[in-house]
Amino acid sequence: MGKWWIALPVCVFVSGCATWQGGAGAARKPVVPAALVVSDLALYTPGGQAAGSQQIVANPGFDSGAEGWNLLEGYRIDPAGGRSGTGALCYERTDPAKYPLQQQKIRLEPNGRYQFGVWVKTENVANGEHGGATICLQYFKGGKWLSGQYPAGIDGTKDWTHVEAVATIPPDAEEAEVVLYFRPKATGKAWFDDITIEPAKPRWVTYLIGVTHDTIPAAAGCVLLGCKADGLFCPAPDEIREADLACRVEVMSNRQVVRDAVWPVDGGRIAAVLGALPVGPATLRLTLLDTRHKWILGENVIPVTVAAATPALPVNACVVDSRGRAFVNGKPFLPVGVYHHNFSTREDLEIIAKSPFNCVMPYNSLFMRFKDSEKRGEDGVREVFDACDAKGLKLIFSIKDVYAGSHYAATKALGVEGEAAVVEKAVGLLKNHPALLAWYINDELPTTMLDRLTARRREVNRLDPFHPTWAVFCDFAEVPAYGPTCDVVGVDPYPVRDLKSRDIRSVRHSMEMCQRAVGAPAGLAVWAVPQIMNWGCYDAKAKKDRDYYNANFRDPSEHEMISMSLLCAIMGAKGFIYYSYSDLSGVISEAAKPDFDRRWPEVCRMAEVMVSLTPFLLSDSDGPEMTVTAEAGEVLAKAFMDNTGRVRVLVAGAGPGESRASINVATRMPLKSRYGKCVAMGDGRYRFQGTDICSDILESE
Repeated sequence: MGKWWIALPVCVFVSGCATWQGGAGAARKPVVPAALVVSDLALYTPGGQAAGSQQIVANPGFDSGAEGWNLLEGYRIDPAGGRSGTGALCYERTDPAKYPLQQQKIRLEPNGRYQFGVWVKTENVANGEHGGATICLQYFKGGKWLSGQYPAGIDGTKDWTHVEAVATIPPDAEEAEVVLYFRPKATGKAWFDDITIEPAKPRWVTYLIGVTHDTIPAAAGCVLLGCKADGLFCPAPDEIREADLACRVEVMSNRQVVRDAVWPVDGGRIAAVLGALPVGPATLRLTLLDTRHKWILGENVIPVTVAAATPALPVNACVVDSRGRAFVNGKPFLPVGVYHHNFSTREDLEIIAKSPFNCVMPYNSLFMRFKDSEKRGEDGVREVFDACDAKGLKLIFSIKDVYAGSHYAATKALGVEGEAAVVEKAVGLLKNHPALLAWYINDELPTTMLDRLTARRREVNRLDPFHPTWAVFCDFAEVPAYGPTCDVVGVDPYPVRDLKSRDIRSVRHSMEMCQRAVGAPAGLAVWAVPQIMNWGCYDAKAKKDRDYYNANFRDPSEHEMISMSLLCAIMGAKGFIYYSYSDLSGVISEAAKPDFDRRWPEVCRMAEVMVSLTPFLLSDSDGPEMTVTAEAGEVLAKAFMDNTGRVRVLVAGAGPGESRASINVATRMPLKSRYGKCVAMGDGRYRFQGTDICSDILESE
């Protein structure tokens, strides 16, 4: 079993009517994409799906006692405790500090896709983080944890309830395990029975890269498609290979096929030369082919708009170009903003407006109003928008909760009821307002909702052609699967938790997945969500006990916040929306409120650094060539040049421990270290050295 979408040291991307080949730091050369000649398409048949069930877990129903399980403290076999009076695994925990994980090593295919679950019965399960009794899959490489899939747990006292999820196994996973456990700090008693792990139906996701609103020019020449396929199966030694994959691209216009060709799949990309197309609505009909097995592996349809030329833009438009840069009122705009959970006081507006931040993402967007105002509903929302515009602040409007059946299910707002009605009312009310920057349409909703999320993106794009949709994901391995669901991608790694937090590898990993999802030579449309919050704000005990808060959690330092932001910028982010103002101000937890007068200036100084990089991150020019030779730890760096020729080299050490590297920049201009971690060695060479989470900026005059 395997998915063809893999990370390659050499990738192929579209640039205009050609592609560019070359890995990071290598010289790039243009490669004109060529259609493949595939004969006998009529002979192709569906394939690539796993046949029949597999026995993956030993003793999944505990009917053979503890066979296959090495029972840990608190776990036991209840011979008659199961759903049908047969065996079950019982776990009881009274000490919230204990955290044993009852696991069994299993064989899962890298790149495979699995449906897994277990039946759970609970008795007085309480106080857990994100639920109580549950199941998970975890993956390892070189004996170290790689990632996992963690469905929410069951708490309280409940009869048998099925906990399930779908997992995509990382391509580099070497080992896997299934775990039955309580979430951290949960106490109580639970029974587990009838574990199932089965191959899931293959999934093929395709989407356009480098354009928003699924709009392509009539004279496009080339289009770039991102794609991700999971769970494709063929028994060894005859596995499905990427080299044998191709995509048939048919362009339908006015119910006729106006283009039909087959293009290779390479590094998760399909570069198709479409040539001139008729103006108007069209459809890309895509078919994934295995040319060796003569299989049809998947079929997708992408509705597109073929535009004759760039339309005239309203004065409040925010558009995103092929380099991933936002343009507001025709000028480059670097979003540097904050999340806010309850944006409702003029005091907060004044504080943020006086800071370097230029935008706000209020979770309470649909219900925004100033507490001292008599205005409600759409009048209240409009008043907040007007006040922000007067202060020069942009707003990212959240409709991320307008999904029936979701946790908040905000399907009644602004005087109307129903998903479609609320979305249409919100967009119609605000799409012409000068303070609007973008639409926030998804906050960590699962890939099981891909069809709904994609439909929502298309709906908002139709209602407002002049503002992008933005979505944020916490399941980093699945970021490419979300490709069709938004115009701008976001990720939210928060690596600093306590004194043991010494690295930002999760930030690097999240941005790597953004690159795999939407990366292209020109750039990528990513607004990252770096951490400014303290994890103690979300701990039940820490909220009530300031001493416990200080003893068990810590704030990210000013330099750590800068380092996380610089790493995101190095890896392609073109926006930074920080989480969150409400954590600092005490809205989430009173325990954090005494630190606001100290922390807000730190956060503002960090934001000022990022705003100062605007002409470099949004430049029309590429930075000078450079090389990074790591000598200790992991060091990432990138050079930027603004439109006047000034240079900034951003450097970040991922940690933990020492980071040291030799950096060679192809410029004769002397560069000065802002934070003292780079030492000039002459002839454009610099030595970077830092510890744990660290960074520097080399800058010309």
